[in-house]
Parts: sequence; structure tokens; C-alpha cells
Amino acid sequence: MKKIHATLILSVIILTSCQSKPAPGADVKAVTIKYTELGRETMFKITAESFDKYFPTPHVMNIISKPAIDTLMKVLGDMKAVDSDNHPDVRGKIYITHADNKVDTVCLGVTFLTYKQVTYETPQKLLLMIQQ
Repeated sequence: MKKIHATLILSVIILTSCQSKPAPGADVKAVTIKYTELGRETMFKITAESFDKYFPTPHVMNIISKPAIDTLMKVLGDMKAVDSDNHPDVRGKIYITHADNKVDTVCLGVTFLTYKQVTYETPQKLLLMIQQ
């Protein structure tokens, strides 16, 4: 009986781990990116809260193409977290709108970014995607 029970538990674990996971951006319906020149320097760090004040007319990019959203979400999903003492010098904000209309905000700096209250190294691929 113990063998059958152990085999059953092992089978459930294997089946659960083999199920396909949804793509990182499966529930994302749109992305809006507001940014200024990513290399622009200021005399002090710009916080996420003050981005709109210091950059009132940013460039705006709206992404509704599913392949582009999936690519962006894959890049965000592969980021490397860093010490939370680092904060981005914000040069852009990425607004991710989900199917349930919930919006996540990424505060983008050239070196660091914050996403869901975690600080990450800014992927160069993300910067290249925005500057294209």
C-alpha cells in the first residue's frame, strides 16, 4: 500500500511539473512605454514619482502586438534582481495592462529598474527594444 501511495504522489508531482506554463505575457493586453532620452543626465536622481514632473512631454510607445508583448514580457521575466539599496534614476515608465485591467508599472533607469517592488539590473535588450 505504501508503494502505491508513494507512486501516486510521484505521478502527481511529475504530471504537475510537466504541464505547460502560460507565456509570461499571456494575460497582458497592452503595454505603454513613456520615456525620455535614456542617456540624458540630470544633476540629481529622478524618482518614479517625479518622472512626469521633470519630463512632461516624454516619447510614448504603445504596444498592442501580441508577439511584441510576449517578447517584452520574456525580457522582463529573465531579469537579474539586485540589492534593494539600488534605485533607478528613472528615464522611463512602462505600463503593463493585463486582461483584467490591472496595471503594473516598471520604473526604468539605464542601470536599474524596479518592477513589482523589486530592483533589477536593466537588461540591455530592453533598452535596445525601446530605442528602435
